[in-house]
Amino acid sequence: MRFRKSAAAVLTSAALVATGTAPAHAAIEPQAYGTSGKQVTLATDKTGGPELKAGLYQAELPNDGSPRTFTINRNQMRTFLASVLTDEREGKALKATGEHKTKVSILDAKGDDCTSDTGTLSKGAALTFINVNVGVDDDEDLSRGNYLGGTCRESTKLSISIEHTGIPANGRTKAEILLTDEPKGTGSVGSPATVAQTATLKAPDGTVRGEVAPGKGFGDAATLVAGTHSLKLGVGTQAFYKVRLDWGQRLAATLRVPGKDTNFASPIAVEVSTRIWTPQRIALDANPKDYQYSDSLSMSANSSKGATIGTYTAPVLWANRSAKSESGNEVPQASLQWTTTPGWYYVTVWTRPASFSSSDEPMPDSVPPIPADLNIAVVGDVQQGPTFVNTGGAKLAQPGKGEMSIGQGVQTGAPFPWAKVALSALAVLAAAIAVLWALRSRRQA
Repeated sequence: MRFRKSAAAVLTSAALVATGTAPAHAAIEPQAYGTSGKQVTLATDKTGGPELKAGLYQAELPNDGSPRTFTINRNQMRTFLASVLTDEREGKALKATGEHKTKVSILDAKGDDCTSDTGTLSKGAALTFINVNVGVDDDEDLSRGNYLGGTCRESTKLSISIEHTGIPANGRTKAEILLTDEPKGTGSVGSPATVAQTATLKAPDGTVRGEVAPGKGFGDAATLVAGTHSLKLGVGTQAFYKVRLDWGQRLAATLRVPGKDTNFASPIAVEVSTRIWTPQRIALDANPKDYQYSDSLSMSANSSKGATIGTYTAPVLWANRSAKSESGNEVPQASLQWTTTPGWYYVTVWTRPASFSSSDEPMPDSVPPIPADLNIAVVGDVQQGPTFVNTGGAKLAQPGKGEMSIGQGVQTGAPFPWAKVALSALAVLAAAIAVLWALRSRRQA
């Protein structure tokens, strides 16, 4: 399957300015990715290794390009996606001194390559993570990627091989592996999103929610609800947030820099990009017809001009899996076909220097964080989705861990304790009955 190569390869360079009263400065260096999941040791052979089920895992990979593998049982996961993320850093360096590459392949029992994909950070690129996706859909008629054929499709077990090349060559790199298994949908699945449902969607100012500390990875992404959230963007960091979507809902994330009531210009040129990711960690594109609206921007040092960027999705519809290319779609076909499942959608904000140090203009050791406002909008009425069934046709009330969540929308406040209130009411009623019975007994006596 062909998906987005890496965060660096797809996020156009952009630079910014902003902030209010001078806050504490922070070092300019790539932030370590917050790896999550169960620790596993992968095999050193070309095929084989531990059998992994749907879920989240972490492992270490050598930087010398030698393969590390695990296996998938296709009887348990007919439609699966393996998302492999590698944390690409070279100490405190801001840019790659050599090529960083992650290749992920699906192999049959004989070791024959069924399909593969590769993510790359070229020499001189800003250092960040690489995310590579490969998988197989049980429905051969769908067109969202490359599908296995012949012996690969017929194989009960498949090997997933990961080859990583990084700096230094004798070092090791942390990797995070997410395995997702989409249940089959039955019943009325409707039609794919229309052109009108993929048009530009901007998140306006909403209820002020206050400052939100971001997560350092997908696993600890901070939960956002609709409204306006205050951010402080550290230069050299990837900020992770998540928003819950249900059937028929769209997500828009709009970032405004500088934030409200600020009068600050960054001492260096800064690049900022926003992106939305699906629950399977597919990075989504949006190509708005408004040429002044983009998911990334650049501003020079000491500029006081603010800017607004953002991105958005199509509505979550099961039928989007079979969407065809249609003239006028602002959400491209490749992205539309993955806006198919309710659950957590992720919003990332990547902030980094627009230029690197030189002899005439050295890079400072630290800069103040950039204040920004992130507006989140969840648009659309919740619809009835298809019934989910497992590979045997049995109905699934709720997909298991690692499978796509059907979700129940965003809960903005603490749930009302109906159960406790009901139990308390019963206790009071029982006590009242006991008192009445005692009084009645006394009268009779």
